[in-house]
Amino acid sequence: CAGTAGKMIPETARNSGTAVRMMFNENPYGPSAAAQAAMTKAFSEANLYARGAINELRTLIADQVGLTRDHILIGSGSTEILQVVALVSGLNGGEIIAADPTFQALNRYVENIGGTVHRVPVNETLGLDLEAMKKKVNKNTQLIYVCNPNNPTSTFVDARAVDQFLDGLPDHVLVVMDEAYIEYVDTPDYPDSIALRAARNTIVTLRTFSKFYSLAGVRVGYAIADPTVVDVLHRVRQPFNVNRLAQAAGVAAVKCEKDLAPGVADVISERSRVRSALLELGIGCPPSQTNFVFADLGQSKTDLYQELRRYAVIVRRMAQFGSSRNTYRISVGTHEENDQLLDALRKIYGKRAD
Repeated sequence: CAGTAGKMIPETARNSGTAVRMMFNENPYGPSAAAQAAMTKAFSEANLYARGAINELRTLIADQVGLTRDHILIGSGSTEILQVVALVSGLNGGEIIAADPTFQALNRYVENIGGTVHRVPVNETLGLDLEAMKKKVNKNTQLIYVCNPNNPTSTFVDARAVDQFLDGLPDHVLVVMDEAYIEYVDTPDYPDSIALRAARNTIVTLRTFSKFYSLAGVRVGYAIADPTVVDVLHRVRQPFNVNRLAQAAGVAAVKCEKDLAPGVADVISERSRVRSALLELGIGCPPSQTNFVFADLGQSKTDLYQELRRYAVIVRRMAQFGSSRNTYRISVGTHEENDQLLDALRKIYGKRAD
């Protein structure tokens, strides 16, 4: 894997015109050279259905987490697995419990097929209120969705809180732990959902290749779960769900993942710099364990989305709080991209932001 470290994506690929994309939580660095080469090679085999590489990918992931291949389900991004989970849990009047706000894919899938979603507000520090979520459990509850770290608030729930949450939870309830941003976690008290499975086989851990591996446009994700759960989900998913290029890229990326570590260190460092700047400007911003920050303007009427667009920076306006909070999600970019963001904030707020 020598020489395969991810490099900054060309300007035309990452940015829209001259605008910096800071709204989709994308990795600001490109896929490794090994993943790019694997996809190029796979083009010549695009006439063939993809089969063998997916089992190699399952085996590689299983080896990473110390399990066997039958514990791994590969999806076209982790959102496809959420769709499969929704079909299993939301049909026939099934009910699920999720935080508010959180990543919305599962909630929408469940509601679209006639299931019920109980949304539990995050607490005053924008963290998941696991105890309040637990109190919503009833005989019809099929699943509890725990996005940790949470998207869009960037916060996490620690190991102790998760242990207390799982204690006494009915055995029939599936717990989906969405860990899309786990590679950006740098806190020692983050829960080990893989180890927790030893005591509770209804935990499903979701992870993705979109962030750390920088393959958001290729679509690869996976679930780690008890083989009986994987078997049920496998039977519901569509056949050939992960294309040949995605499988090849996934295999190459896992084999050379050490080359991507410097990019993670850069994002964590820049995350701290951006958050400090927001706080200095008086903008609420909880500590982040993701590759983005959550900007909370409270009752301010400033339209940060429109203001930043004037300076060619695009962020994501969050609507989950309705009119009660003025909030935005801002992806962490390269040092240069973050400079552009901070320079724009200085001009908007009329003071230094670095």
